[in-house]
Amino acid sequence: MLPFPSFALEQPDKLADLLELAAVPDSRLVAGGTDLLPNIKHRIEKPRTVISLQRVANLNGITQTDEGLVIGATTTLSDVAASEAVAKAYPALSAAIRTIATSTIQEMGTLGGNVMLDTRCRYLNQPDGWRNAIGGCLKCDGAVCHVAQTSHDCYAAHSADTVPVLWLMGAELELHSTDGERRVPLCDFYENDGIDRTTLNRGEVLTAIHLPHPRGFVAHRKLRMRGAIDYPLLLCAVRREGSGATAVLSAIGPKPIAVHVDQANDLVEAAWAAAKPLNTHMASTAWRRHMVRVEVQRALEATTR
Repeated sequence: MLPFPSFALEQPDKLADLLELAAVPDSRLVAGGTDLLPNIKHRIEKPRTVISLQRVANLNGITQTDEGLVIGATTTLSDVAASEAVAKAYPALSAAIRTIATSTIQEMGTLGGNVMLDTRCRYLNQPDGWRNAIGGCLKCDGAVCHVAQTSHDCYAAHSADTVPVLWLMGAELELHSTDGERRVPLCDFYENDGIDRTTLNRGEVLTAIHLPHPRGFVAHRKLRMRGAIDYPLLLCAVRREGSGATAVLSAIGPKPIAVHVDQANDLVEAAWAAAKPLNTHMASTAWRRHMVRVEVQRALEATTR
């Protein structure tokens, strides 16, 4: 059992207090903790202060509005998947959640936490002794990205299971800070960098995910080594709308990739051409790229049922 390093724990019960604490340097927010806490144990994250969101009541819950659905950031994955409103209008979101790890993790993890999930890499997500043996990596205690050693960028992969379907559903993120609040389309939130992976400003807190009324049918696919527990080797969501179709691919680079075609029959080859999986997983990159064709085709077929 790996021990935690020392850090201070704050548990505010008001949003205003939470926002004040979030602006403090070297602090990290925790909701379910299913990603952050292992990263702290592995010394990937080294916060001086960990701020729990669990006591801020208005960050939790699912509300139907005239615009669609609002899901509080600390609503557990299991509660979202079990919601009748979600299952009826956004079934692909429920399906994506049910592929995450195990039911125990789904009971702990939150939708906001999954949207904010850190990027992953075979060279990063290891105990610190393992990383130290290779001189660290660009994202943690090193100067070289082992995925692309001549590059100055980090290529750790985006692997959040719910993001491709939320992207195609037109989700918007509600962000709060001491300077005010803003809404950001989820499709504009992610950066193509494994370290600076989002457009989130220092001190901003994700408080809710807004889903507009459904537009087109979305299907979700997840490729992994085992039928449970494992992080994805490839994530794929497809939406067919009229004669056209759009795919969002993830787990193959730092940022999800969106591909749109005017004729749905062209989507498989267009997605395959856009996909260039990186050596961030143990599985072969050539095989993972081949599986883009397979999974996009399967998702496309599911949108016609």
